[in-house]
Amino acid sequence: MNRHRQVLIVGSGPTGATYARLLLERVPDLSVVMAEAGPVVSDPPGMNVKNITDPAEQAAARKASQGRDTAAGMAGIPGGTVAEGTITARQGTHLIGQPAEGSAGMPAAAVATCVGGQGAHWTCATPRPAGSERIAFIDRGEWDRHVTDAELLLHTTRTPFADSTRAVAMLEQLRGVFAPAAVKVGLLPVAGDPRPDGTLRWAGTDVVLGPARDDPRFTLCPETLCVGLLRDDGRVIGARLRDQRTGAESEVRADTVVVAADAIRTPRLLWASGIRPPALGRYLTEHPLIFGVVVVRDGVLPPSPPATRFDPIRGAITVPYDDERHPYHGQLMYSPLCPVPLPQDSPYRDNPAGYVGMGWAVRKWPRADDRLVFDASDPDEDGMPAVGIAYELTEREETELARARTVQARAAAALGEFLPAMPMVMPAGSSLHYMGTVRMGPVDDGTSVCDSCSRVWGVPGLVLAGNGLIPTANACNPTLTSVALAIRGARALADLLLSGRPATQPVTTTDR
Repeated sequence: MNRHRQVLIVGSGPTGATYARLLLERVPDLSVVMAEAGPVVSDPPGMNVKNITDPAEQAAARKASQGRDTAAGMAGIPGGTVAEGTITARQGTHLIGQPAEGSAGMPAAAVATCVGGQGAHWTCATPRPAGSERIAFIDRGEWDRHVTDAELLLHTTRTPFADSTRAVAMLEQLRGVFAPAAVKVGLLPVAGDPRPDGTLRWAGTDVVLGPARDDPRFTLCPETLCVGLLRDDGRVIGARLRDQRTGAESEVRADTVVVAADAIRTPRLLWASGIRPPALGRYLTEHPLIFGVVVVRDGVLPPSPPATRFDPIRGAITVPYDDERHPYHGQLMYSPLCPVPLPQDSPYRDNPAGYVGMGWAVRKWPRADDRLVFDASDPDEDGMPAVGIAYELTEREETELARARTVQARAAAALGEFLPAMPMVMPAGSSLHYMGTVRMGPVDDGTSVCDSCSRVWGVPGLVLAGNGLIPTANACNPTLTSVALAIRGARALADLLLSGRPATQPVTTTDR
């Protein structure tokens, strides 16, 4: 308690921001340094770029998030695509990872590199995990409190666009479709603050950081890549950081390092640092996704007022996950503008009744064989190990996709018709929701990387955050779950820092 303490956070997305805010709120004698490999692309830093009203400025922010190798990062992105949730390698992201030998891999695997991370570009959907999506080894009462606190931190509204006549009418149409199966359709909870004009100010990392942004104990270091973790007698004591603008490297010492660098680059950093537990990079999951755009029929929904291209969403509906009745997550976004590019002569252009982007996500069951493979002999443009991805859908997922397609078709028929060649099963990686690669577990049995408080087994001083911790087969969007886990981990870390004890857990193993 008598000496100043420092925590280094690697990554500036929603979970890294959660650690920064909660630790500064709870530990008076603490400073927090946050290292982010990408640049600041918004004002305030970490803001969701959908809030940028000028189209040119918004496009520039997205481009700046697409990595240092912009040309490679743009590969496969159709021109004019601006909406989230619709297409491979979306604007604001860059492709990462090559197929591992003998596997199709994840051709659409992509990440964002900027202050705010994917939190600068996400759809802001925050449905609660349900049934088997919950993490069973965390006490149910504790878990519910963590999730509620995560909703508050993210500014989740459970009734977005509630005043939109289109959203209300769409909700009524879908309730009629799903009532016979006792599936409760509702407004999709999203992270954002309603505005008087019926739009939302979408949440980003700036919202999660809140007052921590202006705390003199907080230092944000953009364009600063963590290239390795420092250890002394097995304990992590800091990291080696590189200024991406000058190439200069320095060492930063810390009582604890929190790595929140996404589900691909977090395990890569651990691997590059010689921290290689058996489960590292394994059990890779996402949501296999069926996506299509429905052209709404005249008369189904009330007329829609004009919408601006920078923020066209005017309704958000969920067909929630249920273990028995609906083991999928349906997500529908209404817009008066088509969310995918259409040819000039398309009869579906400028549809007066609008469009509904409709995605149905299914579970990907965790398998150790679905994994990341790292190769230090083939470094990327940053000198970090190349990433290979081994990933396959099994008969179990294929069966669920076929069933989900039937359910989705009923919802589409109630509103209109799909665009030609839709719906489609999106290429692996299209969800951008990668999980399991640094999964948590109740015991150190070789099938998990960290404990239920996000502390890496057998490596004192190292805590992890992000979607990669999620060990379950999830159909719902993972950000709310990840922020809930970060709240749990940050509170446990704060208690340890306040006690003056090392940030470790009683069960220890040697590095493998």
